[in-house]
Amino acid sequence: FQSMVKTRSMRRSDGTLRVSFLLAIFFILTDCSLGFLPPSRIPKRGRSVVHSMDTSFILETSVLPDLLTAASTATADELAGNFFGASLFPWLLMLYWLGHEKTKAPEGIVFGLQFLLVFVFGSIPAAIGADVMYGASLADCDWLHGAAESLLAVTNCALVFGFRNGIRTKVNAAYKDMPYFSLANIRNTAIICTIIAMSTVFLHIFTGVNAEHAPWLGVDIRFLHEPENALSVATWAIHTSSLVEWLVALGLAWRYAQISGIKQWRGLTWGMIPLHTSGIVACTYHLLYNESAISWLVTLQAALTCLGNSTMAFATYRLASAQGWILADGVADILRLLGQDPSQDSSNDLSRGVLNKDEKELSPSAISSSQAALPGWEDLGDKWAADDDAAFFLKLIAVSIVSALFVKYFPALIPREIETAYLQSGLALNLTAIALVVVPTVLNCLKWHQRSKFALLEETKMNSKVSPLPPLI
Repeated sequence: FQSMVKTRSMRRSDGTLRVSFLLAIFFILTDCSLGFLPPSRIPKRGRSVVHSMDTSFILETSVLPDLLTAASTATADELAGNFFGASLFPWLLMLYWLGHEKTKAPEGIVFGLQFLLVFVFGSIPAAIGADVMYGASLADCDWLHGAAESLLAVTNCALVFGFRNGIRTKVNAAYKDMPYFSLANIRNTAIICTIIAMSTVFLHIFTGVNAEHAPWLGVDIRFLHEPENALSVATWAIHTSSLVEWLVALGLAWRYAQISGIKQWRGLTWGMIPLHTSGIVACTYHLLYNESAISWLVTLQAALTCLGNSTMAFATYRLASAQGWILADGVADILRLLGQDPSQDSSNDLSRGVLNKDEKELSPSAISSSQAALPGWEDLGDKWAADDDAAFFLKLIAVSIVSALFVKYFPALIPREIETAYLQSGLALNLTAIALVVVPTVLNCLKWHQRSKFALLEETKMNSKVSPLPPLI
């Protein structure tokens, strides 16, 4: 039986390496100028669709450093393309280490992160279509933009349920009678959602509802002074759901570290933070109607994507190393990829998600307890831990829709005269963009810093067997 498990795990690791190698070759041969992650956020011309005003006036009168204003238009495109392209390789390394047989990561988590490549390959033709049909960026073509971004929401949702499955397997007593989505359910649902997303594109084309700014799914209620390139309600719901789901995944990764006893999983949470900030940057750009005065956000988002992929790769390297991966394993995998069959001893325990002898079953109350002084979206995974997957999914949808309605319509309540004067002020626009990116990121880092300190205190308490210490406030 152990031999069968070992063979299956070796094939899984070999398959992951083969896919990574073939994808690397593909992106090298095609030069992938659109980059790895969201090409939808790269403005084609850096023009403002909101107001017919001279953008050079903004650049000339702004007192911000040249670093913020010089990266507009073509410069932002070029820099973003370089960052997005470079971010592919650390992502493939991350998939390799996470999917390695010795890492023993739950298959649902591996699948969720692998599925991001579907979003990549779906976004590229959508961006090309927006350019060919309208000469515009994908960010300004709502019906293509929403369909492409929906694949990212599907990816993050699959990752969340992959973590829930991993936690469920570790904590048998709490979940033994609870309905849940199996790995096959997650895979099939992700495939079906992808087909539906693609179908919406053809539906827009065949029905003739394919103007440049036509709302995705035909669902939108626009205020009179909203610009024509404002995101529709459906597209905003996709963006907010992606951010919320990624935050929930951060919390579940932290919880999985606690339950599995492998503290390196907490490093994955830290590694995911730059990618969340990257998503905030993209939403900030859309919230301010893709103004050319803040096109430096495009470069910043690409740089954060490259940084986040690298930090996740480093986190999974630490995770794999803690589980026994060494450089010799990488060499052996390369030799196996080249057709050779190196003899290599592997750990006898190659099972994934099996409760080890030294692990204790936790109660549902222990799973849903919060340890952070600062609550946030990532706590939803703990708050709703006792819900079955269907109820959990419906709650995520509800939260995303409510968030989308707030983000879209609250700025539209501002009087038109005030909004016009504000958007024409390059200084105010740039300062707002900076605040919208920096403040949530600082709070997010502070939150996880507090949790890290609390986890360290817990480890110290368990090692020294002293009386419990109160949580940090």
